[in-house]
Amino acid sequence: MLGVAALIFINFVFDTKVKGHFRREESESFRLFARPGFEKWSAFEFSFLKAFYYTLSLRVYLGKLSEKYMTPPLFAKEAIVRTAEVVTRVCPYYYDIYYIANGYLSWDFGDVETANRFLKKGIDYYPKRWIFYLYLGFNYFYFLKDYEMGAQYLVKASEISGRPFYAHLAAKLLYASGRTEIAIGIVRNMLENTKDEGWRKNLKIRLEALEAIYTIEKAVEAFREKTGRNPQNIEELVKTGFLKSVPVDPYGGEFYLDEAGNVKTTSNLTFTKH
Repeated sequence: MLGVAALIFINFVFDTKVKGHFRREESESFRLFARPGFEKWSAFEFSFLKAFYYTLSLRVYLGKLSEKYMTPPLFAKEAIVRTAEVVTRVCPYYYDIYYIANGYLSWDFGDVETANRFLKKGIDYYPKRWIFYLYLGFNYFYFLKDYEMGAQYLVKASEISGRPFYAHLAAKLLYASGRTEIAIGIVRNMLENTKDEGWRKNLKIRLEALEAIYTIEKAVEAFREKTGRNPQNIEELVKTGFLKSVPVDPYGGEFYLDEAGNVKTTSNLTFTKH
């Protein structure tokens, strides 16, 4: 009984200190006054409430900072990371903290690796929460420029949520980043695993367009290896025999080469309006 009473007292003391510390928002450091492991051990059956309290306190702290700063100051990052570390140990099923950590760490502080670490931890406890996969896919695509990894997470988000749009988006982003071959693989996989005829029709058109782009890309690569320069346009590829004919864009646009020799289309893989 004495041991339990002592632990309750310790929790009360720590909570009181944390409340006081949040009032000092100008401080260049922020601490939760126990290690994550101890916080988890001392939470008893109140782990959810403790996670809620720390997360709420962090929201209040960040809210106060937003009244004084246009963007969160650098010292706020420690508060976010430390709180996320503790909350995800005390109650890893309290998912609000994952959203907060990702939002601030990736966008405001540029620490995408840490943001992704928390999102992946969230997936460990919520393997079917598709939004975590969506955030990871976006972070890899947008911030880290890791298009293959981003595509994998977007496809996973699509599979779990039952929303083909995200896999469709992955293929489109891969095309935009010059990863056409991987985009073709994603669309083929979707086509094999999709029963809805309307969506299958759209996928077939997407696959046809990507395959046409990939054909031109291979011709550009062969031309570049032989001549040491980029072709002036697609017509030059046909005239020099590297391409049999100019492929047709099933979306109604026209394929062309940009200044760097990348294959583009005026349709941007979207049906053009007439």
